[in-house]
Amino acid sequence: MEPQILTNRYINNLVLTRLLTSLFGSDFEFEVEDENFILRIPRQLTEDEINQLQKDSKQQPTTV
Repeated sequence: MEPQILTNRYINNLVLTRLLTSLFGSDFEFEVEDENFILRIPRQLTEDEINQLQKDSKQQPTTV
C-alpha cells in the first residue's frame, strides 16, 4: 500500500476512521505525524472523498 499524506488541519480523527472503515473495512492503517495523517490504504482517496471528509469534519463536534 502506497502511503497517502493528508494534512490533519481540517480533518477530524473520528470522521477519518469512519470513512476508512466504510471504504476498506479493517484493511487500513494511519498515524499522525507532525500535522499530517499518514494513511496506508488499498487505494488513494479521491479529491471528492477528501472534500467530503473535510466537510463532515466541520460538522463533527470536537469534544465528546
